[in-house]
Amino acid sequence: MHIISDEKLAKIMEDLDKIRQKSTNSSGTSSSKDTDYEVGDAYSAKDAIRPLVVTNCSEYVVAHARNELRPARQFAEVSMLPHILDTMRKLGLNRLLRLQSYTWPHLAGGAGHGAMIVGAPGSGRTFSYVPSVCHAVCKAIRESRSRPKDLEPGSWQQEQYGAKALILVPDLRRVRQVSALCHALLRKTYNEEWFTLTLNVPSTKSSEFFLRLLNGVGCLVATPAQLVWFWQEAPGLMRFPCLQFLVYDDVDLMSKEQLMNAQQVLQEILPITHSPQVVMVSQTYSPELMAKLSAVNHQPALVFGDIMEAALYGGTRIRISLVPSSAKVNAVIQMLQQRPPNDYRTVIYCVDDRDMQRLVVALKDQRYNCLPYYQNSDMEVREQVHSWQANSRGVILLCTDNCPELIIRDAHTLIHHGMSISWSKFKMRHLMLSGNLSNSLAAEVGPVKVSLHSLVLMDDSNHRELPRLVDFLQLHQEVDPGVVALAKRIRQEMDKARSEQKTLCSQILVLGKCYDSVCENRHHVTHSDRRPDYIPASGDVKVKLVQVYSPTHFCVRLLEHMPPQGTWKTLPYPAVQEMRMQLMLNNESPRYWPPVVGVICLYNTTFTKERVRVLKVAPIQNVNIVQSNLSVEVQALDADTRIFVTDCGRLFECPEAMQREPPMACDLRLLGLVPYSGERSWTEEDCRNVKGMLTQLPKDHFLQAKIQFATAGTLFVRNLVAIVYAGQFKVHLRHLNLAQKLIKSTLAKRCEEATNMILDFFEEVLIQEKEVEEEKEVQESKENAERETQEVVKNELEKNKGTILSGRCLRLAQVALEVGRDNQLQPKLQETRSTIRDASSNQVENYSGKTEEDAKPHSNEDQVSQLYECLMNCARLQLEDKKEPVKESGQVHSDPTEVLNQVVIPIQLPDNVVRPSVTYYQTTSTLELHVCLLEDDYEYQTMLLGSQLFFRATSKSSELIQQFILTLRFPIDKLRHHIRGRTVYISITKSLAYIVPLEFGEYSFLKPNHDGFGKMYDSRKSALKQLVRDLRDFGYSKPEAELQNKSDESEDEDRNLDGIERVDYNEIFD
Repeated sequence: MHIISDEKLAKIMEDLDKIRQKSTNSSGTSSSKDTDYEVGDAYSAKDAIRPLVVTNCSEYVVAHARNELRPARQFAEVSMLPHILDTMRKLGLNRLLRLQSYTWPHLAGGAGHGAMIVGAPGSGRTFSYVPSVCHAVCKAIRESRSRPKDLEPGSWQQEQYGAKALILVPDLRRVRQVSALCHALLRKTYNEEWFTLTLNVPSTKSSEFFLRLLNGVGCLVATPAQLVWFWQEAPGLMRFPCLQFLVYDDVDLMSKEQLMNAQQVLQEILPITHSPQVVMVSQTYSPELMAKLSAVNHQPALVFGDIMEAALYGGTRIRISLVPSSAKVNAVIQMLQQRPPNDYRTVIYCVDDRDMQRLVVALKDQRYNCLPYYQNSDMEVREQVHSWQANSRGVILLCTDNCPELIIRDAHTLIHHGMSISWSKFKMRHLMLSGNLSNSLAAEVGPVKVSLHSLVLMDDSNHRELPRLVDFLQLHQEVDPGVVALAKRIRQEMDKARSEQKTLCSQILVLGKCYDSVCENRHHVTHSDRRPDYIPASGDVKVKLVQVYSPTHFCVRLLEHMPPQGTWKTLPYPAVQEMRMQLMLNNESPRYWPPVVGVICLYNTTFTKERVRVLKVAPIQNVNIVQSNLSVEVQALDADTRIFVTDCGRLFECPEAMQREPPMACDLRLLGLVPYSGERSWTEEDCRNVKGMLTQLPKDHFLQAKIQFATAGTLFVRNLVAIVYAGQFKVHLRHLNLAQKLIKSTLAKRCEEATNMILDFFEEVLIQEKEVEEEKEVQESKENAERETQEVVKNELEKNKGTILSGRCLRLAQVALEVGRDNQLQPKLQETRSTIRDASSNQVENYSGKTEEDAKPHSNEDQVSQLYECLMNCARLQLEDKKEPVKESGQVHSDPTEVLNQVVIPIQLPDNVVRPSVTYYQTTSTLELHVCLLEDDYEYQTMLLGSQLFFRATSKSSELIQQFILTLRFPIDKLRHHIRGRTVYISITKSLAYIVPLEFGEYSFLKPNHDGFGKMYDSRKSALKQLVRDLRDFGYSKPEAELQNKSDESEDEDRNLDGIERVDYNEIFD
C-alpha cells in the first residue's frame, strides 16, 4: 500500500480550498448548474434509461441461492427511501418487474449479499441493482453527515474519502447511461457542498477529479480502462475505505485483459476491513465469474431473467437436428427410443393443433401413448394433465405455445417439432424444465437429478430461426460446423430479402470484433463489400481531406494513385468531377417513389443537391399512394460519406448517367490503431485534437497513404502522412506522420490482434478479389500468347514456302490451339483455388445435395484432342478441295488476318477421313441440315463453338470417320439435333428471325435442298397473294410491279410447308 506524505496532502488541501472558493463564487451566478456532475461527460436527462422502455421483460424468473429467495410482490414490500421510489415512478417504473422483485430484497440484506443477474438486454437488468445501490449510498451519506464536532467546517475528514459505490461498465456510452440514472435517483439527497453524488472519470488528467474523490463520492461510474488510468496517475491516493457496492455491469462484454487489469487495481483500492457487496450483470452465465463472486460474498444469489440461459446453467443439453419435413416424425421417434417416456417426462411442442393431430396419429401408430392439449381442451383434459404431472406413466404430453394455463416445471425431455413465432416464446418453452435444474449454490447437496435434453427439429419451414439459435448456442457449447455454415448462408439470404442495407459495425472496422450485444449494424460480409474497380487495391494514393470522423476514420477524395512499382497517375480531379455533376443537376427531376434499398437518388435541400444511396426504408403500406414523410436512411456519396435519416419527400430521381458516375468521396481508416486508453470508442476531445492537427497544416501540403487493402468505399491504410514541398531545397518533406503522432501523444496504440481480426473478417471478400485478379492474369497471359503466336507466324512466312492453308482453315486451327492453351492454364487456376475450397468442402458436402456423378472430376483432355484432330483433318480436306496456289512471301499485307492466312502446314490427310453428304435449306427462323451417313452403326457428335458448327461421326464396325466444319455468318441462338436411320437432322435457330444470304459455295460437300427452298418460296408467294386479296377487299390497291418488289416481306413462311422433311421436335435432344 502506498502512503501519502504530509507535504503531498498539504498541497492537495490547498488546491481543494481554491476549488471550493471558485465554486462558492460561481454559485450565485449559475444556481441551476449541477455541481454534483461537473467532472466527466456532461449530464443529459435523455441518457437516463426508461425502465419500461424494454423489449425482453419476462414474467418468469429462475432464482437460486443458498437458501430460498422470497420475492417482493408489490412496491409496498420494497424498503427504499421515499424520494428514490418517487423518482422511479416519474421515470416510468410503475410496476414491479419479476427480475427486480428478487434482486431488491436480496441486495437489501447488506454486506455479504451479492448477486449475479443474467438476462437479455432490455429486460430490466440495470434497474435490478441501481435503486438498491443508490439507497445504500443515501444511507451512507446520512451517516457521514454526523461528523466530529471538533472538525473545522470545510476540512477533510479521514476515512471518508473515495466512493461509496463503484460501478464498472464496458464502454463510454454505458457510462453516460448509468451515470444519468444514478444521478436522477440521488439528486434529491441532502448533500454537503464538498460531497459529489455522481462522478465520472475525465478523458484528460484533472486535479479536480482527484480532489473530489478525497472529499467523498456517492457513485463512481467508470470503465475498466479508466479505472486503470486514474490508478496509474495517483497510485497512493485511491484507497476506498467506505466502499459498499462493487458492480460489474455487462461483465460479459469486458475482455479478459480488461478484467485482469481492473482486478489488479481493485486489490489496491478495496477496503481492508470489509468486503463490499458484489453485483455482476451479464447476458450469459459464466461459472468462473460466479466462483469469484461467491468467494467474497457468503450469501450469493443467481437470478435468471433469461430462461434459456437458466436451462443451460442447470445442465440441459440443447441439440439441433436438420431434417426434411417428411422425416421429422422419424426424428421424434428416434429421440423417444433414446429417452423412453417411461423414464423421462416428455413434452413435445407443435406449431398448431393441426400439426399436433398429425403427429399424434403417427406416434399412436408406433404404439406411444399421447396426451394432446388442444386449444379447445375442456376440464377433463386439464384433469388428465394434472394426473400426468403427478405420474406421467410413459404418456407424452403434446401442446403449443398458446397454452399459458399449463404450469409445468418438471419435464425432462423437450422436443420442438415446430418452432415458435418469436424468439422470446421459444426461450420460454424451457420453463418446463426449471423445476429440475441443478442449484450449484445450494447449501445441501441434493440427490442426482435426471439429465435434461432439448431437441430442436429444423426444416425448410422454420430455417429462418437457425442463425439466432446457432449464435446463442455457440456461446455455451460446440455446434456442428455444417450447421454453422448453413446458418451463415441463411443469414445472408435473409439480409438480401430485407428492405435495408445495413452498414458494417464500426467496432469491427476498428477493433475487429463487436462487443455491443444490442448492436443493430451488420456483422458479416456480403457481395456488396467487394472492392469496385474505381477504388485502388494497392499502392500509394494522394488524397484530399473532407471530414474527420474519429482519430482513425476520415472521409477523403482521391487525387492520384501510384501502383506498386509504378508511377503516379492522376485520377479524375474532384473539382472537375463536381462541376460536371452540377451541370447534370441543372434539370428538374421528378420525385423518387417508392424508395428501394441500394438505389442511387438525389437528396435536395434548400440550396444544394447531392447523390445519396438508400440504405433503409420504413415499411410502406401502399406503394400506389405517394408519401412525403416516410423515413428513409441514406448515405452521401459525393459531399462526404455521412449516414443520416431523411424524409422521402426530399428524394428525387437521379439520371442514369449520374448513377454510373463513381462516388467522389470514400472512407479512409488507419488499420490496427485502437484507443490508447483501452476503450472501444473515441472521445469527442480526441476527435477535436486530431481535427486540429489536420486542419492546421501548411497551405501547400498534400496527404499521402499506403494502401493495405480496400473494400467497397473504404481504404485501409497503415499511415497517413502530410507532405510539404521545401522550395529552397527543392525536396518534399514529411510535415506530419499521423500514426506516429497519435502513438506519441498517447491517443492510440498499435494492436496486431485487431489487425488480424479485421483481415480475418474480410478474408472472404479478399479471396474473391484475388480470384478475379488471377482470372484477369490468365486472360492477359492468353492475349500475350496470341500476340506471340502472330509473331511466330510472321517469322515463319519469311522462312518457309510451301502448301498454304486458307484463312478460314488457319482460324480453325488457331481455335484448337487456344483451347489447348486454356487446358494448360486451367490446372494452374484450379490449384490456386483448391486451398480456398478445401476448408469448407467437408462442411458443404453434407448439405449441397450433389449426386455422386456431379462430384466426379471431368477431364477435357479427350475432347480437346478430338477437337484438334477434327480441326486439322477438316483443314486438310479443304486444301485438297481448293488446291489454292501459294502466294508470294514477299507481298506485304496490312490486314493481320491476311497474314494469318499464310501459315505453312504440311498436308498429311489420313485415309480413313471423309466428308459426309449434307443438304441444307433455311426458313425465317432456322437453318436445316440433313447429314447422310454411310451406315446405320455410326455414332455422331456435334457442337457449336462460337459461330462454327463441328460434326464428327465414327463407325462401330470400321475405322472410317465422317466429319466437317461449317462457319456460319449470322448470330446463333441454339442448336438442336437427332438421328433417324442413317440421316442426322440438325436445326440451328437464328438469334434474329430473317432470311440471311448463305455463302456456302466454298463447301463442295454442301448441296442445297431445292424442294425445301421451293416449298418455302411457294408458301411466301401464297401468303403474299393472300395479302393482296385482303388489301383489295379493304379498297387499297397498288401497282403490280410494286407488289412484286415487296413480295419477299412475308411475316410467316413457315405455314403450308407440308411435304418438306424437317426436324422432329418431339425427339430433339441437346
